[in-house]
Amino acid sequence: MKHLLIFLLALFLIPGLALAQQGAELEHVRIELIPARTHVAAGEILPVAIRQSIEPGWHTYWINPGDSGATPRFSWTLPESVRAGPVQWPAPHRIPYANLVNLGYEGQVTLLQEMSLPDPLPSGPLTLAAKSEILVCKDICIPEFKTLTLSLNDPDRPAVDNSAVIAAARALLPIPFAGTGTYKTDGDDLVVTVTGNVIPEPARSDVTLLPVEWGIVKNSAATRIDHAGENALILRQERDTRDLSEISSLPVLLAYSTEEGQYTALELTLAPDPALAAAAPQAAPQETQVPQQQEAQVPPQVHLNFLQAVLFALLGGVILNLMPCVFPVLSIKALKLVQLREQGQGALLASGLAYTAGILLSFALLGGALLAVRAAGSAIGWGFQLQNPLVILGLCYLLFVIGLNLSGLFGIGGAFTNAGGSLAAKNGLTGTFFTGVLATLVATPCTAPFMAGALGYALTQSGAVAMAVFLALGLGLALPYLLFCIVPKLIRALPRPGIWMVKFKEILAFPMYASAAWLVWVFAMQTGPAGILWALCGMVAIAFALWLLMHRPENRTGRTAIIALALLALLFAATPFLHKGVLQIPGPEAAPEARLSAAAFSESLLAQNLAGENPVFVYMTAAWCITCKVNERVALDAPETIALFRTKNVVTLKGDWTNMNPEITAFLKSYGRSGVPLYVFYGPPDKATGIRPEPLVLPQILTPGIVARAIE
Repeated sequence: MKHLLIFLLALFLIPGLALAQQGAELEHVRIELIPARTHVAAGEILPVAIRQSIEPGWHTYWINPGDSGATPRFSWTLPESVRAGPVQWPAPHRIPYANLVNLGYEGQVTLLQEMSLPDPLPSGPLTLAAKSEILVCKDICIPEFKTLTLSLNDPDRPAVDNSAVIAAARALLPIPFAGTGTYKTDGDDLVVTVTGNVIPEPARSDVTLLPVEWGIVKNSAATRIDHAGENALILRQERDTRDLSEISSLPVLLAYSTEEGQYTALELTLAPDPALAAAAPQAAPQETQVPQQQEAQVPPQVHLNFLQAVLFALLGGVILNLMPCVFPVLSIKALKLVQLREQGQGALLASGLAYTAGILLSFALLGGALLAVRAAGSAIGWGFQLQNPLVILGLCYLLFVIGLNLSGLFGIGGAFTNAGGSLAAKNGLTGTFFTGVLATLVATPCTAPFMAGALGYALTQSGAVAMAVFLALGLGLALPYLLFCIVPKLIRALPRPGIWMVKFKEILAFPMYASAAWLVWVFAMQTGPAGILWALCGMVAIAFALWLLMHRPENRTGRTAIIALALLALLFAATPFLHKGVLQIPGPEAAPEARLSAAAFSESLLAQNLAGENPVFVYMTAAWCITCKVNERVALDAPETIALFRTKNVVTLKGDWTNMNPEITAFLKSYGRSGVPLYVFYGPPDKATGIRPEPLVLPQILTPGIVARAIE
């Protein structure tokens, strides 16, 4: 039976199961690939322009995005022997946001990239493809994804010469500087000394130092001129937090406007001042190279740094233990503590570590799958696996099987042996490890306080930073049980082992059955009425198979017949996994209708209502999100809330994320969230100015009072 448990658990650790849906199309920035020529010759270097047409009021980012944001990414799929050179960036502008300053582009900007073509060329058309990932921001930040293609030497298309576009883009690139430059620190300042024929006198008053590396200077601080000689320029700017010993050379731009008003920049690489190098001889040398991609930083609305995100994830994981979806597993672990209390510190510590390892491995696998699917272009968030009906069905089967075990129908190795029985070390730790895996699986429908901000931050970062946040969340989930195992004195508060444990274990079966029943309802929401029949018949088949396997006829023929019947029953239960066509799984556009007195969310409907005069309340939910359902029952469906909505003429929009929905995913991302619930209130416009106040994001745990205070 242990193998059956492992098989069912594995259903949730297969990354990207039926989630190969593409993200929403770009909306605020349009991208074009423009080659210098559409008909090319063998062995030539072909410049390709990457032109961004950005919606007014929005902006994208430079290679160093500044205080927040993320570098645009372009991943090429090229024919054999075609090579892509580095991206060439025009000088960015400073874009203030509150007390932050971003570095990027507004309006239209053209990047350049050169393609080295092979000799000889392949016969027929040459197709170049690139996946773009661009963060575009205004008051919110939205990552936008698109796949771009370029066809060269197509005999069915006329030759096009775009050399004028390339020449115009090249004219806006930074100008390589023939002189030399050094950098050093002086108190709180970075001091840059440039020698050679530098910026003309009239333009020196507005020169801006733009390091290609992040974290070198405070972007909100002005560049100051210490000295401006004929062939020398000394600049100062307040330092940021990054340690200069991390770098061996510093690529920078010196941006300024010419007398004619043209914005341009000089490009040079600064070497460490000899005094700085002498003060830190132990610094490891690094390759001098302009980075092609900076670690993504926090969008303006998140306001977290790495340490804060890890702390929030840790606290969110601890609080997650109190959420209703984790209760059945915690009950099992409480029973395990009582069982292990008499076995000594070694057994307790081993159990705690095994449980923690199960949780951390599960979070690492789920986080890795999430990052991999997002990198492939799908717009998904935390709890993404629960948007797959087959994952819901597998989890339903698993909780039902555990309930049957706790009721005494059968035993699963050492993981759930009878109370008071002896535990073999290997089996006991294996069971504890998989209990940690189970805790992770049943916790993902819930979102705890602190957790949303941490996950929203993680999903804007590099893979390593995101994984650290995921693991911190897992450690928080494991921490209470681990603490009891490390400090045995805490267990003294628990009652001593006795016959009560047998009854308690049997009682724990009913939360498992209740959870399985709830998952049947979620499965029906995702697949329609036919899903209920499949789920219930599958549970009956599993119970029948387990009952058969508890019998052991003496003769070999009888044993073979029982095993064959059990396998047939299990095969019937697994039919939806083997033939998904037996289920009616709707796509995003056929998501379940809103059940509350709310219109189904869409971006167009939100925009239409925001153009009116009524307040607007938007809430994002899912059938598999217990926190969402509790909030709806306790706060949103409360009579006083409904009456207040009517009195204030609040327009209510409900986004149902039970199944994949790119529009809802984009809305969640715009508020720095990676999962549900999310509650946003847009107050009515000011009567004098016609401008609405800033949107108000409500807490994840609601009461009628919290909702009333937001609307009042």
